[in-house]
Amino acid sequence: MNNKPTFEKTFEAESINTLDLQNFTGDLELIAHDENTIKVEIYASVRSIFTFFIYSDPLLEFDHDTHDLRFEQTGDTFSIHAKPRYFNVFNWFNFQKTSFRIYIPVRVNSQIKTFGGNVSLNGIGGNHYFETWGGKILAQRTQGYLKGKTMGGKIELVNCEGNLEVSTMGGNIYLANNQADIRLDTKGGNMLIQNHKGTINGSSWGGKIEAFGVDGSFECHTLGGNIRLNDIKGNIGVSTKGGNIFAEVQALNQYAWFDTSGGNIKITMPLNQPMNLDVSGSRIQLPPLTDFKGLMTNDTIHGTILGGGPTVSVKTLGGKIKIRENNPPYEPIRPPTDSVVTDDHKPNVNLEKKPVDSHKATFSTPINQFDMVDRPKPFGLKPPYDLGFSIIFCLLVGYGITSIAYFTLEILGKWQIDFSAIQPDMVLLTTAAGLSATLACYIFLTFIEPKIPLDEVKFLPLMGCSFASSEILQWSIFHTNVWSFSVPIAIYFYLALPAFISWAFLYYWFQHRNINRKISEKEYQLLNLEKLKSKAQLDALEAKINPHFLYNALNSIAGLIHEQPNQAEEMTIQLSKLFRYTTGRTEESFHTLFDELEIIRAYLSIEEVRFGHRLSYTIACDESLYAQQIPRFLLQPLVENAIKHGISKIAEKGIIEVNIKQDNDLLTIQIQDNGPDFAETLGGGFGLRSVKEKLKLLYGNKASLELKNNPKMIEILIMNR
Repeated sequence: MNNKPTFEKTFEAESINTLDLQNFTGDLELIAHDENTIKVEIYASVRSIFTFFIYSDPLLEFDHDTHDLRFEQTGDTFSIHAKPRYFNVFNWFNFQKTSFRIYIPVRVNSQIKTFGGNVSLNGIGGNHYFETWGGKILAQRTQGYLKGKTMGGKIELVNCEGNLEVSTMGGNIYLANNQADIRLDTKGGNMLIQNHKGTINGSSWGGKIEAFGVDGSFECHTLGGNIRLNDIKGNIGVSTKGGNIFAEVQALNQYAWFDTSGGNIKITMPLNQPMNLDVSGSRIQLPPLTDFKGLMTNDTIHGTILGGGPTVSVKTLGGKIKIRENNPPYEPIRPPTDSVVTDDHKPNVNLEKKPVDSHKATFSTPINQFDMVDRPKPFGLKPPYDLGFSIIFCLLVGYGITSIAYFTLEILGKWQIDFSAIQPDMVLLTTAAGLSATLACYIFLTFIEPKIPLDEVKFLPLMGCSFASSEILQWSIFHTNVWSFSVPIAIYFYLALPAFISWAFLYYWFQHRNINRKISEKEYQLLNLEKLKSKAQLDALEAKINPHFLYNALNSIAGLIHEQPNQAEEMTIQLSKLFRYTTGRTEESFHTLFDELEIIRAYLSIEEVRFGHRLSYTIACDESLYAQQIPRFLLQPLVENAIKHGISKIAEKGIIEVNIKQDNDLLTIQIQDNGPDFAETLGGGFGLRSVKEKLKLLYGNKASLELKNNPKMIEILIMNR
């Protein structure tokens, strides 16, 4: 649509709220402008059967006889309909394409549809619904709610805000520099997301998913492609039925889950923060964890880090899992600058040139920084005793079997066997059988055993490893083998001896592994019971605090109803605002310092109504600390205590000061009032006791509460976890 328009017209938009555009074939482009008008530009072109529909010639004048073009206004809806007249002979031999470029006010909503062209939205706001059967969808610098679909084209969303929902039957989806909540769906294409803030929920039937620079919530699913994530912050949920998952996570919020049915998973994430970890796969590689409690084997990890926090789930049915710790400083991968939006009406975005270089988007942490999680070890014991123990075990089992067989045959005397020919080599052969069984067990348990799901089947491949290692040791080290013996029964016995030894060791290893697993499971259950107990105690403390404050507030409101009804009404409003924080509570024991200060402000606003000019307060806290996590309802009981036992006891003006600061890893909270000093023998009411118990439950010896006089204050010290 770069030529001169075939037809153009301007309509007043004072009373228009919605644009309804229905087109048979052609591109649709909506552009927002500052004028309160709707400007319609029509670009018509025709392909003729006489040129085999190869060339498209622009029309200098719109032919209303061959095409129906209607402009109508019904209520606050302005409608534009364009379609060919099917019974006109001209349309039997010619194919006309009618494209629209429409300038609308930002406030105007739209419903647009075309059967054979592209849809482009530029700078618009409001609510918009759009559909095309064969073209692509392009939106840039939009605001508001957008919902659209295309049957086979690409989708490109650039610099958009608001709420977007788009789908395509077979095309790719490209997102860049958006701040929006977006829902994506493609039946066969790929997804590429760059520099996004907000929520993304996407699905693909067979394409790959790539994303980097996402801050918010990212949940995507693909049936057959790989998933690659870089520089992700927030909540994460990805799954693929047949592909691999690669992820670099910079920060976790509430949850992160990675799931694949048949592929491998490689993740880099901050392992030095509290989290709940649930990992299962055929093989797990993991660095040492800080303060881990729970179950850990070579194929399963289930427990907590630093007491627990966000839930991280990593699962694959048949693949391997590698989890690595972030290696700061982290430099995010940036896309090339050739995929930028131009100043024209249409951005120069090319989906074929992928900004993410798959060779560059790899993990920067060296592989040798990670240790394999092998619990239990192949030989079941802690180093340095595992290898020595296994050799001694196999040798003792080998000599035991040999001795039993030899003396049993001698005592029974049923077979007259001359052992004189093999007696000189019996010690060497038994030693070789024990060492070869040790080698076979190590190779089998390290490389083969994790790939075999059933324990009953593992004895057969172990026997093959035993035969192979026995032959190698006999030839290379002892320079002999059983085939040189003239006694047939000795040949069969020493061929089978390494297998018997390895089977005995494998059975022992199974028992040792099961015992370790049961012990770890018991420890994890005890840990969960302890957490549940602490959570129940915290819930009980909070349940006591809320009715305690409600009793005082309702008494104050009752005293104001008859004498000062306006203040009673204001106090009731503030009380409802305060209880909005409590009735909407979650299962979390922590929330931000900003939320706690909002609770204090609501509470003090209620007390200001009650005390009038006798109460003033100040809250001093740097905004950089607002995101700091502290226990719920930690400070409100202390402020209530300052009102009840301090300000209410004096006749002059009461002053409450809340000062919060942080020095390195130490958070200091001070609540001062000018009421009477604390008594030296003060035992503390319920408010003080509840805060002390809460600090003890959540921090142990890393937090303290102290009462001071001169000046009078309550001081809380918390070491950052």
